Amino acid sequence: MKILLVEDHPFQRDMMSGQLMQLLSGNDELSTAQSGSDALEHIMVEKPDLVFCDLQLPDIDGIELLSNMAERGFMGCIVITSTASQKVLETVQNMCEKLHLNVLGVLPKPASIPLLKHYLDIANEHDVQFPQDLVPLREEEVLEAWKAGLFETWFQPIVRLEDGEWIACEALQRLRHPTRDIMLPRQFLPQLSALALESELTMTVIKAVIQHQEKLQGRPVGINISMNNLIELKFVDNIISMAEDHPQLCEQIYFELMEPEHFHHISQVQEAASRLLLNGFRIAIDDFGTGHSSLQEVEFLPIDSLKVGLSLVLPMLSSRTSSALVEASILIARRIGVASVAEGIECIETWHGLRDMGCDYGQGFFIAKPMPATNLNNWHNLWDELKNHRSLCPPHAISTV
Repeated sequence: MKILLVEDHPFQRDMMSGQLMQLLSGNDELSTAQSGSDALEHIMVEKPDLVFCDLQLPDIDGIELLSNMAERGFMGCIVITSTASQKVLETVQNMCEKLHLNVLGVLPKPASIPLLKHYLDIANEHDVQFPQDLVPLREEEVLEAWKAGLFETWFQPIVRLEDGEWIACEALQRLRHPTRDIMLPRQFLPQLSALALESELTMTVIKAVIQHQEKLQGRPVGINISMNNLIELKFVDNIISMAEDHPQLCEQIYFELMEPEHFHHISQVQEAASRLLLNGFRIAIDDFGTGHSSLQEVEFLPIDSLKVGLSLVLPMLSSRTSSALVEASILIARRIGVASVAEGIECIETWHGLRDMGCDYGQGFFIAKPMPATNLNNWHNLWDELKNHRSLCPPHAISTV
């Protein structure tokens, strides 16, 4: 792993470099930069996997550096190091989230070796890809890929935090490009939506769930849909018609409703959601707590669960605000009698924190990355072995079945 430490203060730079060298293996590379401009040049040439970024730097400050990194499509991991106030740090983290930067959290000064190790462990779990691999496709390229049948449905397992039992999956799309290998949703979903193919994609995902029932072992699969998709003409009719041919469909899938920027057409959304509920389907709210209308959705829709988004879960170990919002979301779910699901679990500390808050279910790289259905059985066997040796759960909670 390539690591860049951006720090202008000589003592802090030497101290953190020494601490990091104690933790790195022979295959790791550590570089330092004393200014924002030097750091930016190093980032674009050397393409580090992890950047420790101070905010107070000469020439361009750390905030401007982060913005420049986002403009250049940096997709590595970032840890913010600063003595700035908690409010400043949380504001910068929020800015980074809007810029789609992968910020793991904040490292207070002076740095501690356990927290440095924590961030190194998380960064090692990430698939770090650089800009040339994540350039979005053009609409015409997405349309060609759609016609060629290059889209695949992958699955990310969801487990019960009480005992680690595998209970469900989330369906996620991948595009197997002939020259650029596996492509992520951010590279093609906006274009699919612009091409009015969102509903067709949803139907394709449902068919994939039906096709892979044996590999899913009867576990339900969450399927992401937007509110526009939900209220689209004939969408609910098509789902109900599909259920007539597959009577167990309402037990095999549920819908994760993604929040829009603006909450319009509430009556149409209620109508569509109620019809799905009437026919046995369940609805979850995706990314609860991160948008403007989440509370309205809870109030007006027949939901079955709330999913706490990774933008809150990822920084919860280092951000009091994120931790409080995660805990509040879990409490709301409990008070209204629905399940809570946390995504973005990437280390055992986050697992324990969520479990102690009373969260019901979780998903994330610590548990499993998204995978083709053919890989689920091997993952499940390995997970059953690992969960008994990772101190995930109290001894009495571990399933022996």
